[in-house]
Amino acid sequence: MGKLIEKLLNLIYPPSLYCSCCGNIIDETRTYNLCDHCITHVKWDRTTEPRLVSGIKMLRCTEYGIYERSLIFGLKYNKKRYLARDIGKIMADRFSITNLSADVIVPVPLHRNREKWRGFNQAALMGKYMGKNLNLPCVPNALLRTQNTRAMRGLSPTERAENIRNAFALNPACVSKLKGKKILLVDDFYTTGSTAKECVSALSSAEPEEVIFLAFAAKYHENPYGENNYST
Repeated sequence: MGKLIEKLLNLIYPPSLYCSCCGNIIDETRTYNLCDHCITHVKWDRTTEPRLVSGIKMLRCTEYGIYERSLIFGLKYNKKRYLARDIGKIMADRFSITNLSADVIVPVPLHRNREKWRGFNQAALMGKYMGKNLNLPCVPNALLRTQNTRAMRGLSPTERAENIRNAFALNPACVSKLKGKKILLVDDFYTTGSTAKECVSALSSAEPEEVIFLAFAAKYHENPYGENNYST
C-alpha cells in the first residue's frame, strides 16, 4: 500500500514540475526541486562536524528562515506529503558531507492522537526518504510519545522543558534494533533542545553506541557560557 501511495504521489505531484518552496514551474535539472531563486536564498549549513549542544551531538541542514519554514510548513500544516522526498534528500546529503556514520534512523514521534489528526508524522516521512537515500533502516516506532503535550509554539524555554518532560519512552520491541548502534535522531526544527534531550534520554535505555541529532532547520548562536547552542 505504501508503494502504491508513493506512485500516486509521483503522478499527482511530479518531482520536477514545481519548486518545492515557492511553487514556480521548474525543470528536472533543479537540485532538490528548488528554483534558482529559492535555492540561493536557503541558508545552508555546510559544516562537517557536529556541534555539542547541551551534551547532544547535533547537526542542522539549514538556518531557520522564511524559505526553510516554507518547506516544513508545506509538509507539516498543508499536508503536502510529497515535500518529504525533497527534505529527506536534503537531510541525507547533509549527513553525507560529514565524517560521521550511522546504523539506524529514528524520527521524533508524535502522540498517536496528534498523528491521527494530522494523518502522518512529518519526521517519520522525512526519515523514511532519508533512509532510502542513505541506505539505512528507519525505525519510526523506536520511540513512543506517551503524553499528548501542548503545542510548543509560543512557550518559553522553561515552559517547553516542563511541557515535554518525560513525554517519550523507548519501545521495548525495538531495543534489539538499537542496542550498540549509532542512532541518527531526526526532526524538522530544533528550538530550545527540550525535545531532543528528552528523546536522547529515552534512547539511552537501549544502550546505543552513539546518538546524533539532525534537524532540518535551526538558528545558531553562541551563548555566554561558551557552548554552542541553537534556537528558533
